[in-house]
Amino acid sequence: MIKLYDFKSSPNCQRVKVVLAEKNLPYEIVPIDLRKQEQKTPEYLKLNPDGKVPVLVDDGTVLYESCIINEYLNEKYPNPPLMPADLGKRAKARILTDYGLAHLDGPYQKLRVEVTKDPKEQNQQVIDAAKSDLRKLLRRLEDELGDQPYLVGDFSLADADLLPRFTRLEGFGVLPDPSLPRLGKYLQRMKERPSVKAVL
Repeated sequence: MIKLYDFKSSPNCQRVKVVLAEKNLPYEIVPIDLRKQEQKTPEYLKLNPDGKVPVLVDDGTVLYESCIINEYLNEKYPNPPLMPADLGKRAKARILTDYGLAHLDGPYQKLRVEVTKDPKEQNQQVIDAAKSDLRKLLRRLEDELGDQPYLVGDFSLADADLLPRFTRLEGFGVLPDPSLPRLGKYLQRMKERPSVKAVL
């Protein structure tokens, strides 16, 4: 039985749970309470020396880093496949995942920090600037979507990996936005998938 060391609201855990659900893989959740610093205990650090969630244990294989876990799950449990057969499209899926996580991270983190402050301490200028920067960066994903239902055509790891970022951008008021109509419809389509509904 696969074990997932999980903190329910962690975006990194959520992207792994979407892939587990897409592949209909049974697994056991081992709750890790980040608020109690359970990820810093000596026992947990033996599993993940970075002291972060998630950790996935499968047949004695111990893995961390959520996008790498998802690559492993897709390779070990190939049905249904969550990466295109075409190598060029497969590389594109990885490029878009990197773009959505790494390139958006600067303004995303600024916004996340600001909106989680007490409302009286929030700096509206910082919030507005971060939202504006994010919408400019999201144009690339808007264009990449084109008329496809998902980022590289069929649902893939790119969609699973980026889902938690998109749902948080929705929560922060960045999405939906009239300037990004395709992304708005795409996010609604994503939220209708049973695997996503189960996680959200």
